[in-house]
Amino acid sequence: MNGKIEWITVTAVVYSTEDEEKVGEAIAMLFPFEFDIKVTEVKGHYGNPMKLVEVEVERKRIKEFWNNLMELIDEQRRFLLNTIQDRLDEHNVLHVRIDKQKAYLGEIELGDRDAIVVRAKIVTFPAKREKALEIAKELIEHGVP
Repeated sequence: MNGKIEWITVTAVVYSTEDEEKVGEAIAMLFPFEFDIKVTEVKGHYGNPMKLVEVEVERKRIKEFWNNLMELIDEQRRFLLNTIQDRLDEHNVLHVRIDKQKAYLGEIELGDRDAIVVRAKIVTFPAKREKALEIAKELIEHGVP
């Protein structure tokens, strides 16, 4: 494999109607180890107060986190592979969205609405989209070696 995951962030929005602790518990479902959450107060599109919770996965824990995530989504990997064109942005960042409500209930399911967003920066040599797509597919199918 001629590429790697440079960094991973996990983010979720906590709406004013939600409990920040419960959103933290939902995020914790994705982690096989302890982590620190950074909380930022933000305003929504209409000025409504919200919080953004974010976890930066330490470089030394990327392999462990990613391989655990792939195990958690298990049979949904095929869907991820089939939609990979839409999930890899122009900066070669792969976006995986996990249903936040279901994660809180202990179920890991891909989802696009009210999601926990896992962003993984794919670095390839050369840095071309086609190569990044190829690496992303390998990472989804086989994990980080």
